[in-house]
Amino acid sequence: MINLKLKDMKNIFQIKKHLYVIMSGIILGTALLYSCTDNFAEYNTDKTEVMQIGPEQLPSLFSKTQYEGSNWLTTDNYVRMSGAAAMHLCGFMAVPSSWGGHNELRKGWCDAGFEKMYSQGLPPLFSILNMTQGEDGYEAEYGVALIWKVFLMHQLADIWGPIPYTKACSGEKTIPYESQKDVYYLMFEDLKTAVDILKSRQGENAFGDGDLIFNGDVSKWTKLANTLRLRLAMRISNIDSQKAKVEAEAAAAEQTMASNDDDAFMNVVGLNRGNGISRVVPWIAMVMSASMESVLKGYADPRMEKFFSAVKYDEVFDGDGYPEELKANTGGYHGMANGYAQESEINYFKSYSNFGAYFEHDNHEVPINIMHSAETWFLKAEGAWRGWNMGGDAKSFYEKGIEVSIKQWRGNGISEDSIQSIVNSMNTPVAPNNYGYNDPAMTDIPVKFSADSEKQYEQIITQKWLALYPISFEAWSEYRRTRLPKIYAKKTSANGRIDLSKGMIITRFMFTDSEKASQPGEVDKAVQLLGNGNEDLDNVPLWWDVNPNGN
Repeated sequence: MINLKLKDMKNIFQIKKHLYVIMSGIILGTALLYSCTDNFAEYNTDKTEVMQIGPEQLPSLFSKTQYEGSNWLTTDNYVRMSGAAAMHLCGFMAVPSSWGGHNELRKGWCDAGFEKMYSQGLPPLFSILNMTQGEDGYEAEYGVALIWKVFLMHQLADIWGPIPYTKACSGEKTIPYESQKDVYYLMFEDLKTAVDILKSRQGENAFGDGDLIFNGDVSKWTKLANTLRLRLAMRISNIDSQKAKVEAEAAAAEQTMASNDDDAFMNVVGLNRGNGISRVVPWIAMVMSASMESVLKGYADPRMEKFFSAVKYDEVFDGDGYPEELKANTGGYHGMANGYAQESEINYFKSYSNFGAYFEHDNHEVPINIMHSAETWFLKAEGAWRGWNMGGDAKSFYEKGIEVSIKQWRGNGISEDSIQSIVNSMNTPVAPNNYGYNDPAMTDIPVKFSADSEKQYEQIITQKWLALYPISFEAWSEYRRTRLPKIYAKKTSANGRIDLSKGMIITRFMFTDSEKASQPGEVDKAVQLLGNGNEDLDNVPLWWDVNPNGN
């Protein structure tokens, strides 16, 4: 890679008229420049410094935006964002109260997710977009970068609601927020533009090995874009059904992610921050949820032993008063109740299943899950269930999704006959062995596709939930949209805004304190764009979330 130094740049390339002003300032107006070294060292630049960046830096800039844009999943920020929020809010894992397990999320940790994305993840991306837009010979790079922009920013919108989109990283003094609806419409436009550009460039390579996900394969980025468009279309299906149908049918008519060859994983080998899950595995501070136990055990699902590990004996089990019921968990797969009611239960985490062996790595160099092809099939299944033209029927898509997900985790280690046996199984979830609560089975739906329309919908969403694991932010978004699967409610809420007796859940993150301090007027406008009472609270449903949340 090029080692770009501020003091003695000798080989600077200018693409036509583009100059890139690197300024410090409010977080959304900042366009920080990072070196293109393998270690991604930061630059602190003078606010008046003008830099010219050329095409040789494009691969390094793209590595930078992928790496920093995935900070919620790397060792950098995994605990603050994924572990202490999405992983338990979506029902995948159970976490201690200090990690937000009782609905009291740490505001500073949540704020850091927003700040890191806008100050570190997006600036190199917008440099690429500014440099390549309309430039002959760089159409593929522009199209791929546009897809990555939507991928990053749809996550921001699905957590905070209104966000800066059009003017993000522009360097302007104030950066306006746009409504979530407006952002979604802009993202649909950007995805369409990107696919239109890339369809005629399927044999080209963009960014080469600077692309940490697909190694520059334009055809795979095109498929991801269409699946992402389908994802966004489904997200707005309950609030803007006609737009959703148009976008979903357009996406389904194109090439989408289909097989595990199309799966998106980010390579972190040799980087100074790796997979965040691998970092937390030794801590045993995040364990299988009771919801996961109920479903995976009930279905005799072969993914369970890949998702999670069997409980290992620990000397803490021999302590005075340690429950015999929990000692008996040794050697089995067991899930913990989320939001445990008794503080003493924090001592029992080692009696529940940790992440699976797949995620264990001393250097945290396990590829990071970005997007799974199996999701495509469940999106198409839901579209067909809604009566949209997805090119097939809901049952076939549903069954294909299960097959692709199982193969993702088990590879050739499971036969086609075994997969068909699972797809046609009448097994239903079981009561989890969650100490102290004795919850019933999470739901009563079998794997085999039902003849009942309502049950079909629950089956599609429940199997998609399993197929998304461990991509927790998408699973949380889908849970808020559908309130499925029927994960167990938390046992306790330390957050006065989340009343469990009314069925309330956390529906968003509140706007950051740094933004309220640096541009309070714009944040006030953003609050008005939220609607739903116009309050910046974590119990306010987002635009696409039509569920009452206790009201």
